[in-house]
Amino acid sequence: MTKTAAIPVTEILASLGKSFAAHDAAGIAAHFAPDGVFINAVGPLKGDTYTGPEEVKGYFEKVFAEAPDAAWKPRSPALVIGDDQAVTQWHRSATGTDGKKSEWYGVDVYAFRDGKITKKDTYIKNVTA
Repeated sequence: MTKTAAIPVTEILASLGKSFAAHDAAGIAAHFAPDGVFINAVGPLKGDTYTGPEEVKGYFEKVFAEAPDAAWKPRSPALVIGDDQAVTQWHRSATGTDGKKSEWYGVDVYAFRDGKITKKDTYIKNVTA
């Protein structure tokens, strides 16, 4: 069983997925270590970076306010690497408050320490057809 501290990586990811499905920004943020970073696919080449649970929470509160129907669905089971890394593939669909629909395929590269996310690095493909 692959785990970080006493918590299996697969359990952390399942719990995180439930927080995303519930649009629970505080729940998402609670999975991050105090020095954990979320590196978004949007922004400069390295991506906009949010450090610590409060910044992560603020970012996702904005996402859920701007796209109330945002939904992420796994495209395959998580690939767990050792005791402290994982890669997930997902499909995101959303409708903005302006009525514009968007779809993305994405990959998240994770690192964990002591049962918390230390890095969530996101890469996306914008679906246009």
